[in-house]
Amino acid sequence: MNIFIDTQLWVYSFKKPQRENFASKEEYEEALQMHSRATEFMRDALLNHVTYITTHQLAEIFHALAFRGVRMDCKQALNIVEKIMKSSRTVLVEVKKRHYREALRLSTLSGIHIWDYLCILPLKELIDVAYTNDKHFLHPTIKSLVPKVENPIGKWITI
Repeated sequence: MNIFIDTQLWVYSFKKPQRENFASKEEYEEALQMHSRATEFMRDALLNHVTYITTHQLAEIFHALAFRGVRMDCKQALNIVEKIMKSSRTVLVEVKKRHYREALRLSTLSGIHIWDYLCILPLKELIDVAYTNDKHFLHPTIKSLVPKVENPIGKWITI
């Protein structure tokens, strides 16, 4: 099966929550559960499916790992991104000028930031399912671009 894995799922999988970053024990435990579910999902997905990723999303993953939240060492983040690129089970798809134009149009129409569109538009006819926990993917302008949207970790968020 050809799949898309949204950036936040990569982040949940590769960044283990740190207790000191949460206001309550409950929030921390919920984050640990999401990390665990994402790690298990990623292990299965990367072994059993072909993952499609855009050039934009590859940069987004690096940025999210190395510069957002609890920062991962840049060399470690680079190593992860290079492994994604080199995997025989990964197809890297270039974002073209037409994708930017359509992403700008849809972002203007929906009020949803452009970044989600740049991750998914180039994959429009290439993937069977988009895995995400971002509520934006339930919006008709994004949902219409993919055959199926599934949340492998259970909790929906708005990013």
